[in-house]
Amino acid sequence: MDWWEKELAHLSKKDRRLKAALMIYAGWNIWKARNKKFFEQRTMTPGEVMQEIKAEMHCRAMACGKPEMSSFND
Repeated sequence: MDWWEKELAHLSKKDRRLKAALMIYAGWNIWKARNKKFFEQRTMTPGEVMQEIKAEMHCRAMACGKPEMSSFND
């Protein structure tokens, strides 16, 4: 996965973890929104998908601790 390493290589360890978590949660929630549209005929707006990403990242932080996500709380 050269693109993954290239995307994260220039960041500090803390920022790498945060960006990796954001990319993983974004991909996962975009996939879930796609499945809702396909299987349940329910369309989510980009804002709703972003809210899902934030909610899952918050739950993870509550359960496991950091990464710090203050920049994603607005």
